[in-house]
Amino acid sequence: MLYEIESEVRDLEADLRRRIRQEKAVPVMDMLHAWMSTQRDLVPEGSAISKALDYSLKRWAALSRYLDDGAVPIDNNWAENQIRP
Repeated sequence: MLYEIESEVRDLEADLRRRIRQEKAVPVMDMLHAWMSTQRDLVPEGSAISKALDYSLKRWAALSRYLDDGAVPIDNNWAENQIRP
């Protein structure tokens, strides 16, 4: 769903992209964060799932930073692809 929103805003100016992200993507991210937090309480400490959830939850501010700046991409795929042979 987040990438569907990004495809809608891809060619828009940064300010409009930010506003649409705030309207459409923030509620999705809020639900994802709530779901992850709930799931974290249900899984055994030290399990692979708990580690994955902890990793994302501890980095939530960085993962959601793109929502507040229309010039920031949702991911770093472009950069990753540039360094691959």
